[in-house]
Amino acid sequence: MKIVTIMSFFLFGIMSCTGSNSSIENGADVEKIRELIRKTTEANNNGDVDGWVNLFDENAVYMTGGQPEVTTRQGLEDIARTGFSSGKTDIVISPDEIEVFGDWAFARSQVTGTFTPINDETPFPVDMKQIVIYRRQSDGNWKIARLIGNSNK
Repeated sequence: MKIVTIMSFFLFGIMSCTGSNSSIENGADVEKIRELIRKTTEANNNGDVDGWVNLFDENAVYMTGGQPEVTTRQGLEDIARTGFSSGKTDIVISPDEIEVFGDWAFARSQVTGTFTPINDETPFPVDMKQIVIYRRQSDGNWKIARLIGNSNK
């Protein structure tokens, strides 16, 4: 266990030293990630399957509580299509923390709002937390590499 912890700190330290440590560049990257979070919110609230899936890296992994992990593009499309066809979301994703380490970054966020099922017009609250790991793409844009979420209830 100690070796794993030491290796985690070592690898995290290497990631922290890669790329620029310039606060100006990190500020620009943080703003790009904030924009990606806004696009994620919009895609969810608009039920936009293609828009949502295209926010993810080609090798993305999606993990939510009580569900098997999704590791394929088709799997992302399937869960988006199923979720968006079952009701309408009205959510806000609020980042509590965004950190950039070279070509990798993460955001710790709260997801709150409502979900209104198609068959039952009674909305119910959405109250989740998530960690999203982002990867800088070759074109300089950021995409979701890992999304790990869980309900607060």
